[in-house]
Amino acid sequence: MDFWQNKRIWVVGASSGIGEGLIGWLVSSKARVLISARRDEKLREIQTRFSKDSVRLLKIDVEDHQSLEQKGEEAWSIFGGFDVVFLNAGMSVRDLVSDTQVMVEKRIMNINFWGPVILTKTLLKLKQPNDALHLVVTSSLSGKYGVPKLAAYAASKHALHGYFDSLRAETAQTNLKIHLVIPGFVKTAITVAGFRGDGTPNGKMQNALEKGMDPEVCAKYILVGVAKGKEEFVVGGSERFTVILNRLFPGWNRALIRSNPLQRLAKIKRFFGFQ
Repeated sequence: MDFWQNKRIWVVGASSGIGEGLIGWLVSSKARVLISARRDEKLREIQTRFSKDSVRLLKIDVEDHQSLEQKGEEAWSIFGGFDVVFLNAGMSVRDLVSDTQVMVEKRIMNINFWGPVILTKTLLKLKQPNDALHLVVTSSLSGKYGVPKLAAYAASKHALHGYFDSLRAETAQTNLKIHLVIPGFVKTAITVAGFRGDGTPNGKMQNALEKGMDPEVCAKYILVGVAKGKEEFVVGGSERFTVILNRLFPGWNRALIRSNPLQRLAKIKRFFGFQ
């Protein structure tokens, strides 16, 4: 992947899942990578797999909004700027709307939406007019349509689409490129590490994710899509076709997700011959 050679990369949300999956591909492509997340010990464990020249680390908590501008400036200074920034940090809450506290929903918005927005504003201040910068924003299928028990998560991802679509339109004649990535079912711990509606840890992996795509495979598809210049694209198994279904036949898609959506998706996969 020649596109990535010598690129200065910042992966925010790099301690697990898709973010962690990106690192090995980027290093093998001879990129210089800064990795960030809340868990400093996990970042250091990841760094030991690579040379310190190719992977640097900076602890960051996207929920700590008061520190984000300073952290963004510190990150920018490490390589003297960035060519690509992956805004990948995220958190989920899985519960009924009626059982989810507003404080938990606000926390999801703070992490999934306001964190990336504040970092983006900082990067735009640091970026010179002639600097080329790619922002890669991790969304979700839930960013395209609502899903039962994921209302706050879906809201945060919908917000990302609205915000970054607008920013893309505002900066169309500049060197800022925005890529919205929509992962399908990827085997990550986002629901394990996420919350229940009362704010306690969920501790369970969603069945769809347990059977989902390996995060390193997903990461490779993301890198290919960004290198090709795709502004918005879906990565995943046959569930990725629900985005098209929702666009063309929204009523059918709503019916699909209202009851036993995983069973219905399995039937669709069998019908079309997907494994």
